[in-house]
Amino acid sequence: MKMSISKVKSMFCTTLTKSMPAIAFFGRMAFSFVFFITAIQDYADHYGGGAGGPLEKTMGPAVNMLSKYGSKALTFYFGMQVVAFDVRLIEFALISAKATAALWFIFGQSIPAYFLLATQIFSTVIPFPTNLNDFTQNLTLIGALLYYIGLKHTVDNLDDEEKNKQTEG
Repeated sequence: MKMSISKVKSMFCTTLTKSMPAIAFFGRMAFSFVFFITAIQDYADHYGGGAGGPLEKTMGPAVNMLSKYGSKALTFYFGMQVVAFDVRLIEFALISAKATAALWFIFGQSIPAYFLLATQIFSTVIPFPTNLNDFTQNLTLIGALLYYIGLKHTVDNLDDEEKNKQTEG
């Protein structure tokens, strides 16, 4: 019982093509798990220490000063009152957006990838990271998201081309 190389190739390719959606699903699940765990860790940093997360520590004083003097200027010139603004709300919104997009990312659409990219950029750039290790990890995740978005776009274009060829021919 001798098998030729072409039969082995076709058998391997058939097995790989049939199992590829499951492999892609588990890959997306593992990748979204990273974002979900970082959202949980950010939540613990935000509410666990009591002092707030990195966004509040770095941007809190600047936002408080800007809202204080901006409120005085707007009240003086225009008679408008500025509502008190808390940086913790922005930080909590970023955390919940990251967790929601991570759960949504499992289903393989590109919209949550863009959503995760936006939250990752905000959480990387805004807090002015002092720890180089955290900064490089965040940049790595941004690069992986950009790679996924590009790959998803390429695969979608290939699928569209195949559908066009089938309808024409």
